[in-house]
Amino acid sequence: MNLKTLIAIGACLVTFTACKPDLRTIGTVDDDKLITPAMIDEMGFEEFEKRYLGKEVTVTNFYSAKSTGGYRPKDGQCILAVHSGDKHINRDITIYIYANHWPAFVIEDIFKESGPELTALLNYPNETNLPADVCDERCEYSEETGACFYKSSNLKVTGKIFDARNISNLTGEYRLYMKLKGVQY
Repeated sequence: MNLKTLIAIGACLVTFTACKPDLRTIGTVDDDKLITPAMIDEMGFEEFEKRYLGKEVTVTNFYSAKSTGGYRPKDGQCILAVHSGDKHINRDITIYIYANHWPAFVIEDIFKESGPELTALLNYPNETNLPADVCDERCEYSEETGACFYKSSNLKVTGKIFDARNISNLTGEYRLYMKLKGVQY
């Protein structure tokens, strides 16, 4: 251990507080736009859609991320899916993150029934670039290297919600679709 590490550990012990992990950031993460699965559940789908469709949000407390296919995976254009991690809510909330500047015509083709308003929602000049290996479905999260960052328990994501769907009133499943501004892990 070097002197800097020993001093940091000592400072944590002296103040009796837990030190936060040294989180990495790609792009920009806006803490002032933070929402959690519990907040989404409390406001309900209609209110969430009214407040946040077409807007930037920062989400946290999501887990079980995975790559779910893509347009050009070798270029990092895949979909990352993260699920709600709050065991106190009785619904599944999934956010599908379209990574690395998917062409609008491809997303429009996927969401054929959405109509012309989707095209305007897809315009997002703040979108960030992720490493091309983000689409590797077999990877495991490594705190040291940042590999598979989207599987980190500290994941925080900022982006623009371009579509939202209430999949089932019976199960309460919500699906949110996002273009990415930044991640912290």
